Amino acid sequence: MTSQNLHIGPDAAADRYRLLRSIGRGGEAVLYLAEIELAGGSEPVVVKVLDSKTTITPDEFDRISRKWNEQAELLRFVHRPGVVGVREHFEGPPIHRSGESGTLTGRALVLVMNHVDGLDLRDWRAERNLATAAERREVMRTLEQLADVLDWLHSGKATPSGRQVIHGDLSPGNVMVDGHGQATLVDFGLSKLTADHQTAEVWFTPGYAAPEVFDGKRTPAADRYAFGAIAYFLLSGESPPNSPEQLARAMAALPQIAVLDPERRERITAVYAGDPTQRPVSLAGWMKDVRHAVVSTTSSTSQRAVQDAVPAPVPVKPVVPPQPASPPPAAAPVHAPAQESAYSPPPPTRDSWPQPQPQPQPQPQPQPQTRPEHVPAGYGPTYPLHESPPPGPSAPKKRRAAIVLGSVATVLVIAALAVLGVRLLDKDKGDDRAAGGKGGSSASDAAVPEEESPTPSPSPSASESGSDDSGATPDPTASGTQPGGVAADIKAADLTQLTPIDGLGNFTVGAAKINTKQYGAAFIAHPDCNDEAITEFDLNREWKHLEFTAGIDDGSTNAKGRVSISLDGKPAAFSELVELGKPATKSVDVTDALRLRVKVDMGCDNGTVVIAAPQLTR
Repeated sequence: MTSQNLHIGPDAAADRYRLLRSIGRGGEAVLYLAEIELAGGSEPVVVKVLDSKTTITPDEFDRISRKWNEQAELLRFVHRPGVVGVREHFEGPPIHRSGESGTLTGRALVLVMNHVDGLDLRDWRAERNLATAAERREVMRTLEQLADVLDWLHSGKATPSGRQVIHGDLSPGNVMVDGHGQATLVDFGLSKLTADHQTAEVWFTPGYAAPEVFDGKRTPAADRYAFGAIAYFLLSGESPPNSPEQLARAMAALPQIAVLDPERRERITAVYAGDPTQRPVSLAGWMKDVRHAVVSTTSSTSQRAVQDAVPAPVPVKPVVPPQPASPPPAAAPVHAPAQESAYSPPPPTRDSWPQPQPQPQPQPQPQPQTRPEHVPAGYGPTYPLHESPPPGPSAPKKRRAAIVLGSVATVLVIAALAVLGVRLLDKDKGDDRAAGGKGGSSASDAAVPEEESPTPSPSPSASESGSDDSGATPDPTASGTQPGGVAADIKAADLTQLTPIDGLGNFTVGAAKINTKQYGAAFIAHPDCNDEAITEFDLNREWKHLEFTAGIDDGSTNAKGRVSISLDGKPAAFSELVELGKPATKSVDVTDALRLRVKVDMGCDNGTVVIAAPQLTR
């Protein structure tokens, strides 16, 4: 319909709501966008109208009226983000022109809900192709919001008496997503109590209805089946098949799900079980498996982004003496003077260059490559690079052999000096190690004359380890590395780059934004109603301070959350409730601590807590 100055309202104010246009059908009723005049201005609302003309008999209308009033009154108790607010419900005159309510016969049942400005899930999904990690995370956040609110409704926490509330017609058309990313369940016109209520009417959305809905039963398990169908729709972009078996096979065939192990794949497809008792009870728990499948590539991408953003410590490479030149002259390039070793003897003068001797050629040979004028004899080939050297006089060979032997001798002397230098550097702590039985170098080791030193091994491991050849157990600090695996000369470390003791739990590592500031490395907590986010690290008594910024991610649905930092199982060294837009930058003393625990409390109403830029310093 289009606006024709039509109204609806209770008997005492029949023209209270002006109907603007029809926006859909919710089960047995029609939905309208309407407006109400308040304080000199108009506010939008959504009005759901069930006209008596749609019923068969007056008795049938009375029966539906009782159910309608029961569920509408129940919904007025439900107040939380993710569930549309109910303003009022009433029975009154049917839709009419202004001032003409008294001229019509019949009655209408009306439910008035708050208007959610946004897109329904069908249009919202049409704008996303899930090609990027950001869009996959958006889908996961939307599904997790719906899972949390459905678990809350089914738990009985929504009503003072503890009675469970179900939606009854969950589908993409009954979920609205606003500009802030908040998903909201709307059109609860068919929600029922959890008693297995039987009804003659069958109202459902094909593909999203569990098998028992065809028998008129609507239970929390039916809502969970419909939620699983919505998950399939968001991940595939296609309408779900009508039967549970087909839907389970289609979900398992999605690329993100097909690569999982059979056990996890079976846990995911269990939500489509034909038997309601076989479906998972917690949708939030079910979403953990789905998130692992969908955003596993996103997590690895985030890790790479963090690694790219945080420069890794530059390793200190040991000085390795230059290797002796290979005896075959073919190994020397044409531009050999640019590659001469600093330790090689100076090349002979131009006057001493040997004159090339003509050699008998048994067969025609390719034209030899001409030596550049600036390349001395013995430093470059006079024959084609792809062939073996032709026979020549012994004088150049002897000169080249002398150069090679001189280079080898120089290398050996330098290597011996390097070993002697390592022993001299090790002298200061050699006495302590010798006294402690750790096999370190003693002062007498450093006094060994150079000619009495054993010939050093050319193996790179010897020069890299800096240890002597006594065969004693090496000191773990000899290489400058602490037992925790962080080099002793590193004065600061990013906690997100260290390996947790038992995994990250409900944390992920990635980029986050707190109070408009972007952080490249942060712990992002994803606790649910029944679980908290905890991770622990082994500090090995190596660090003195932990500095970090704790806050709520700017894109979080909820605005608060509590983060705690504790050491060695003691009471929390830091525990604070952080709020959206109010980050806390802290420094915690971790001197002599063995173990660090980071924790974010559980809670359905928690925001996305972020511990950003956590830095350990010595």
